[in-house]
Amino acid sequence: MNPTWQTGLALPLLLLPMAAAASCGSAFCTINTDWDTQTPWQDNATRLDLHMEMIHQNQLRSGTDKTTAAGVTGEHDEIKTLNRNMVASVSHAFSSSLGVTLQAPLVSRDHSHVFNGVGGPEPESWNFTRLGDVRVLAHLRLDDAQSAHGQAYGLIGGVKLPTGSTKVRNADGELAERSLQPGSGSTDVIAGGFVSGHLAQTGWHTQMNWQHAVSERQDYQPGDHVSLDAGVTYPLGTVHALAQINLLWRGHDSGRNAEPADSGGKYAYFSPGLAMPVGHNAQVYGLVQLPLYQNVNGTQLTADWAATLGLTMHF
Repeated sequence: MNPTWQTGLALPLLLLPMAAAASCGSAFCTINTDWDTQTPWQDNATRLDLHMEMIHQNQLRSGTDKTTAAGVTGEHDEIKTLNRNMVASVSHAFSSSLGVTLQAPLVSRDHSHVFNGVGGPEPESWNFTRLGDVRVLAHLRLDDAQSAHGQAYGLIGGVKLPTGSTKVRNADGELAERSLQPGSGSTDVIAGGFVSGHLAQTGWHTQMNWQHAVSERQDYQPGDHVSLDAGVTYPLGTVHALAQINLLWRGHDSGRNAEPADSGGKYAYFSPGLAMPVGHNAQVYGLVQLPLYQNVNGTQLTADWAATLGLTMHF
């Protein structure tokens, strides 16, 4: 496999991306762009990754079935949530075994729903761009990083900080639901592990992560989630084909300001894509995420597809 590809797309995200879980459709892609387990790290190497995620959630789902709004008086019916997230990651390898990543998302969210009042439907909407929750992760390799066998395995651990706002209001002064806010308000611990290697020209990797909120704010705590990703890369000349299977389990949110019955679920996605070198030290990449299975708790907005487009540089 091309070393430039391995190092270029390697370390943009050493952390677990979030996924659709709330009834109003708060979302990040579950695509795993942590490819740095494929190759030994260079001491004091720094990598910058910038990517955009787009998730347009406009399909109501109950369990595994598509559904329509219930129109219950006193309740609100979800219409859509359009997420356009810009994510910046800076990673540094302090040694061939230890790397640390700082990731900051800029959440751009357009959400609308209808409140079924006594006098008839009342449209409500929110449109904002705000800093989300920052994450810091360490990536520790446990194998012999200098070995030529091309395999790697190790542990991932870190924390999600409550840097995103939980007080966004719309033009009418209405406070957005907690699951819609750019931040969860909680401090979360993240733990996981990875294994990767090569088979002929094909590079493969697997990664599992668990995220758990250890604090809450204003009586809202997001549910745990566990993800398992398996992916391959294959060279097609200078371009590399990418493919992943992304599995996610998400628990119920809890607290007085949560919607426990309409949060959490089980998801499976197929994510194909391509990557191409740009110069000597940079790569552009893109992946489309297609749902294979979506089983939500209660009724929630889901998306028929999501996409990620990014640029990674190392220096």
